[in-house]
Amino acid sequence: MTIKLLAIPFFALSLAFVSCGGNSEDQKSQESLDGLDSVAVTDTVAIIEDNEVTYNLPSALQIAYVFKKSGASFIPTLLNNKGNYSKYNTSNYKRAVNFGVYSADLAYCLFNKKYQESKEYLKSCKEMGSFLGLNQAFESDNMAQRFDKNIAIEDSVVKIVSNVQLKTDVMFEQNKQKHITVIAFAGAWTESMYIATEVYAKDKNKKVLASLMEQLLLSETIIKALKVHQESEQELPALISSIEKINAQFNAIASVKAAIEKDEEMDFNLMAVTDNELKSITESVKTLRTSMVD
Repeated sequence: MTIKLLAIPFFALSLAFVSCGGNSEDQKSQESLDGLDSVAVTDTVAIIEDNEVTYNLPSALQIAYVFKKSGASFIPTLLNNKGNYSKYNTSNYKRAVNFGVYSADLAYCLFNKKYQESKEYLKSCKEMGSFLGLNQAFESDNMAQRFDKNIAIEDSVVKIVSNVQLKTDVMFEQNKQKHITVIAFAGAWTESMYIATEVYAKDKNKKVLASLMEQLLLSETIIKALKVHQESEQELPALISSIEKINAQFNAIASVKAAIEKDEEMDFNLMAVTDNELKSITESVKTLRTSMVD
């Protein structure tokens, strides 16, 4: 059986940026952002068609938007140092995984209206992208100038970043580097989970916890996607093992385990999760994230 990976680009927003009706710019902006809900993260599955398995992964922006809607606070100290990009130019794995980390940080800043920080993290993404041969994607169409001009208009800057990522995905496809897209998403997902676990530990916001649990469902799909390319980079077996550990800890949560055994749909707004159950996941996510950014 042929296995094909299809990852939705980190910043792809589906149809969210098709022109919206109405005359109000604020209304257009909100409608564009609401479009991020059109692709449910919990619907991420392996689709079998014509003897191929396609793994669909959401974007870093989709994940960031889920946490924004849950009321997650902004804690700037959680972000990876935006000036660290130069130390990651050591291997394709380090370049790709930290391209993903910075992508998640950028999304986190964008949806918290931290526009100067967004500009700085876009630069970090650009620098990481240059190590991966993506200069053309970041330098075309006066991207930097348009970003500066629209920096306070949320849906506009998100669209600009989305267009950049669409171009990077095309370049990875052309360069026969699909595995880089998967590794980068693993980095973005890990950074998002790290931020969410730390935010929840500080605020104890139950809506954030429910969103965190929902996003942890992605771990199984990420594992399957990475295994398609596990021969591509020497670091991948260790990455897969780390995410498998997180997935096992997630499945061991009593309410999750019961739902799996009964083949019931999981509603994390209603399911109980103890601090002890979450502690092991938090520690594993932090360990994995540290291995990526150090």
